[in-house]
Amino acid sequence: MNITELEPRAVWQYFHQLTQIPRPTHQEEAVEQYILDEAKRLGLEAERDARGNILVRKAASAGRENEPGVILQAHLDMVPQKNKDSSHDFSKDPIRTIVDGDWVHADGTTLGADDGIGVAMILAVLADKTLSHPPLEGLFTASEETGLEGALKVQAGWLKGSILLNLDYEDEGELCIGCAGAVNGSYTLPLQYESLAGQGYHLHVRGLKGGHSGGEIHLQRGNAIKILARALQALQDDAANALRIVNLEGGNLRNAIPREADALVALNGGNLATAQQNLQELTTHIRNELPPEDQTLHISLEPAETISRALSEKSTAQVIGVLRNLHNGVDRMSIDIPGLVETSNNLAVAKIKDDVLHISCMLRSSVDSARDDLAARIAQLVSLAGGSSEYSGAYSGWQPLPHSDLVEKLKKIGATILR
Repeated sequence: MNITELEPRAVWQYFHQLTQIPRPTHQEEAVEQYILDEAKRLGLEAERDARGNILVRKAASAGRENEPGVILQAHLDMVPQKNKDSSHDFSKDPIRTIVDGDWVHADGTTLGADDGIGVAMILAVLADKTLSHPPLEGLFTASEETGLEGALKVQAGWLKGSILLNLDYEDEGELCIGCAGAVNGSYTLPLQYESLAGQGYHLHVRGLKGGHSGGEIHLQRGNAIKILARALQALQDDAANALRIVNLEGGNLRNAIPREADALVALNGGNLATAQQNLQELTTHIRNELPPEDQTLHISLEPAETISRALSEKSTAQVIGVLRNLHNGVDRMSIDIPGLVETSNNLAVAKIKDDVLHISCMLRSSVDSARDDLAARIAQLVSLAGGSSEYSGAYSGWQPLPHSDLVEKLKKIGATILR
């Protein structure tokens, strides 16, 4: 079966058209022109702003001109991922779709339903002449997948409606009524090295599940960087080790909970077997604190290459202190919705490079003031250790209003459709 034969047919026909247009993030010119051309064909007013966002307006049905306007929003770009054996070129090739029972998927690539299906729904609504509706606006935003780039720069004063429905969600039967805003935190701590010749040791943290720092931060999964810092602290607490850090690295993406972390250390005067035994006991303790999916946690210490220098005693203590005390995980739960995280931080990346400790975090909150307070607390901690902080890419949260008239109306509509 071809996807153009699926129901509702108008939605799937539009989605098929979108699969034929290459639209990776930052390569959206063709799909932008398609939206403009389709609006012109439908006789609708449309314009594109400087960032590539497109707004299409449809006048209200007769007698509904004075009702609150509704804005339907979706993003135009898609994530271009393919299997290793695929020759697909996202810059020019159409997506090949497959209907498999109740599911539609792509042949060896991402499908682009995020958020192509939302774009298709909006176009189907704008094209339908049988619907009775208030003033409508279709807002198609650019470059969402790399940080809401288009949405953050929508032309000021553009939108006229007072109700906005975002059509970018993955769970059928659920209504998303709030979302965390976020800001990227980047922290640097200058370090002092000194000459130190001797045996080096690799300290590894492995076996953690990891996960997404937005949807899974509340599950209390282990953060490899935090566990590495705890292991370093345990080695430092044994005075016989005279622990010095040589190098350190963990995590790779701001929005991913780190699964692995490593350090190269010196243990001048320490006993390797004793240190390994202590780390084995620490592993047992930490496993008892973690969920079932993290019970494969493993902390290992093994001989490495000979070293010629290491961090000073002070810098070693600073690195351990910052990583141990920098907040990670849930900071506040929502007051309005039980079980919902309001504010959190993901200690995502830590790496020593060019004699500087670089730390990257993603701070999230549906309440901007709470996010900013958490950012200030982390910056203060880093400053006390002698480091500096920089924040970028901030966007506001969307605080839930679970008892609003709009939510109640949509709940009733949903119950009717899905019963």
